[in-house]
Amino acid sequence: MILTTNSTIAMQCSQCGELEFHALSLFAFSRPGRKNLHCSCGFQSMSVTSRNSQQFNIAYDCAYCGETHYLRLNRHAIWGRDALPLTCPDVGASVGYIGPKQKVNHACHEREKSMELAVELGYEEEFENPEVMLWILDHLHRLAKQGDLGCACGNHQLTFELLPDRIELYCECCEAVGVVYADSSDNVRQFEGINSLYLKENKTWLINSPLRGQHISRKIEEEKKWR
Repeated sequence: MILTTNSTIAMQCSQCGELEFHALSLFAFSRPGRKNLHCSCGFQSMSVTSRNSQQFNIAYDCAYCGETHYLRLNRHAIWGRDALPLTCPDVGASVGYIGPKQKVNHACHEREKSMELAVELGYEEEFENPEVMLWILDHLHRLAKQGDLGCACGNHQLTFELLPDRIELYCECCEAVGVVYADSSDNVRQFEGINSLYLKENKTWLINSPLRGQHISRKIEEEKKWR
């Protein structure tokens, strides 16, 4: 069995906004101690402490909400096989990752692609909650990449429209509509457990906000008539 002793941390600085990469060695905790990680701008973005090299306390400043978040992780979570997201509980989006270098780089690349898509489409400044919208877009991208996004009628090529507070998915084969709201952290919590998404054939579905009210559904149906 190979023991991994080096991990990579990617963290978006809450001071300057840059995404910084740091190396974290298990050997740095051969004795009880603390390791502070600083951005190139000089701001301390994270601290990692341990008394026994088995349990670790992590504190990181959040680029989204500005607060400090805390995690308690065991050694295998930090020096394991997967990239662990460091999230903002209020927004539900990742401000960084910790894990093997290759997987951390891949996770950051996927996150960057979602952000670039929003910028290219020119919608970033129009979103009511850009961080939530980017998280929802990233999750939809993963579902599509896995082949888990489509319509119950058999169509896997959905079209979509980005609006300030939501994403509307359309099936051009049966005119099904799916609405994914993206204006609050509650929308993320309601959507993050969805591992596959198929629109309901010929129907309008308010996917992650069932308490919004039927007037929204009727409004969408009226908009469809004029398209």
